[in-house]
Amino acid sequence: MAIAEMKKLTLISFHEKKDQLLQSIQALQRFEVVDLPSSDLGELDISPHEIDNLEDLIKKYETQIDHTQRALAFLQPHLPKESLIKKLQEAKQELSLEELEDEIQKFSPRDLVSFFLDKEHELEKIQEEQKRLYDEEAFLFNWKKLDFFPADLLKMEKVTGRVGTVPQHVQNEYINNLKNNEMLYVEEIYQNKDEHGVSLFFDRRDEEMVKQILNESHFDHLTETFKSKPSDELKAVQDRIAELKQQKKTIYQELNHMKDQEWQLMLTEEYYEAKLQRERSKLFLVDEKHLFVMEGWLETEKVPEIKDALKSIIDEDSYALTVEDVLEDDYDKVPVVLNNNDYVAPFETITSMYNLPKYNEIDPTPFLAPFYLVFFGMMAADLGYGLLLFVATLVSLKMFNFDPKMQKNMKFFHLLSYPTMIWGILYGTFFGAELPFVLLSTTDDVITILILSVVFGIVQIFFGLGLKAHLQLKYQNKAGAVSDGFGWIGIFTGLVILLLGNLILDSELMANIGAIIAVSSAVIIIIASTMGADNKALGFGLGFYNLYNITGYIGDIVSYTRLMALGVSSASIALAFNMIIGFIPTWGRFTVGILLFIALHAINIGLTMLSAYVHGARLIFVEFFGKFYEGGGKALAPLKASEKHIQLKNKQNIKRDGGI
Repeated sequence: MAIAEMKKLTLISFHEKKDQLLQSIQALQRFEVVDLPSSDLGELDISPHEIDNLEDLIKKYETQIDHTQRALAFLQPHLPKESLIKKLQEAKQELSLEELEDEIQKFSPRDLVSFFLDKEHELEKIQEEQKRLYDEEAFLFNWKKLDFFPADLLKMEKVTGRVGTVPQHVQNEYINNLKNNEMLYVEEIYQNKDEHGVSLFFDRRDEEMVKQILNESHFDHLTETFKSKPSDELKAVQDRIAELKQQKKTIYQELNHMKDQEWQLMLTEEYYEAKLQRERSKLFLVDEKHLFVMEGWLETEKVPEIKDALKSIIDEDSYALTVEDVLEDDYDKVPVVLNNNDYVAPFETITSMYNLPKYNEIDPTPFLAPFYLVFFGMMAADLGYGLLLFVATLVSLKMFNFDPKMQKNMKFFHLLSYPTMIWGILYGTFFGAELPFVLLSTTDDVITILILSVVFGIVQIFFGLGLKAHLQLKYQNKAGAVSDGFGWIGIFTGLVILLLGNLILDSELMANIGAIIAVSSAVIIIIASTMGADNKALGFGLGFYNLYNITGYIGDIVSYTRLMALGVSSASIALAFNMIIGFIPTWGRFTVGILLFIALHAINIGLTMLSAYVHGARLIFVEFFGKFYEGGGKALAPLKASEKHIQLKNKQNIKRDGGI
């Protein structure tokens, strides 16, 4: 079984040792702290005030993390850009929790974060002022030719005037109404696509009539009060804009040389994250007057490590540690850790996408891996595509330092390159071109490939039914093993023999033997369902109903024809692309043709790999898992560091006198 064996650990120690122990457990990164029900331990000496203090501390760390992330997000766009390849090649620096604390002691995290948040606020204020000044500049630029104050118009005795705008019109109707009126003297200040800016002068005695004319022309009075001439104000605004630009430039230049501060911010985030996780875990502990109790799950093989870690930081008489086996009642609670070899582990991604197994189930990963390899290769089948995937993943794995999750995904696709190449050789295709040797032609042997697809499907269904029978026997359900597993294997075995006898070997004896096996297996299913039920009559009926599921099995078998369909369609599309390129004149094939070849096959590779990935998973989830697998387990959620910016050293290095 590829599910790691787990142990339940209970740790009791003094309050003053709590932080040390939590830090030591966090450094191990494999211990999941569980919420210990206080009701199991009787009346406890913990006040609501202490809980409130702990929750306030958690909120404080959450706020500090949020501020640190804001500061980091603000700084990073202003730093010199690194190439993606260089970033991928750089490995995360390894630090222990103690070393992380030592690094933090070299600077003030609070002052560092405040510095960048202040800079961010300063830039925001500059940008807000710039936005306001740009609007003001646009307004003043329009009126820069106005060489008097509009308020002065009211001081004249016999003549007065107005300053304002009239909207644009297709035939310039509004502005012409003003210019053609004998009572008005119109001076046009500016014109744009929306309006005309004008100054008007007229006799005070005509003021009432002028008002009517202005209304008819949709004249809008200028309400702005200028402190000086618009041209002078414009220059002042432009000078201020230039000054703000220089301030921004100075800030950007300062930020551009703060690569070291970026690293300090990363360390700060890691530091606060580590503290936050430890404080959150305290909510799961039970506190008495002098002692606290912690409970959690740990892999059996890691138990010696935690014992050694505890001994290295506190005296043995300062704590008590009990290690218990997992009880049947805990099967639904215990977290699941999948433990597979290097060749199977990458396929744990497929299992996790569906659902992790429960602790008492089997890990389906070793069983699905060979089927997924065959199915993916059959659907993506092309030697050229496989070679490209092989080289790309191999180079990436050798050159780049991925995080563990990405590393596993890259290994997953690297493994998939092998069946893609193998099936490409069998189909005789290389980037859609036919190889000199072809074992199965995607154009001439479609029926053979179809039969092969169905055969693979039947084999996988048989395998799933066998696993179902194995699990039922494991649970001491012999009747279930027969009715849900062995019986159906017998039915399908009989049907296969029957078809071979009738359609291929023309053997009546073989056909009769197959029919007898199929019918006998069906009868056995009915008997097993009856014997396994408390209500025999109901069990007898359920046995017949169970046989009705044969229609579902037929649908499952038909579903495997997609292995043929996708493999043939991918090869046909690649062949069609090559034919298109073949129509290009010879001189163009080595220029435009090369670019077209790369573009078209890149599209086909993407679609082919995506289809093979999705449909391969679909066959596993529905047709295979549907026969035996339930899932519903939960992943281990250990107390650990975030490891977003650093790699935590896998060793105990915690001071006996205290921790961070």
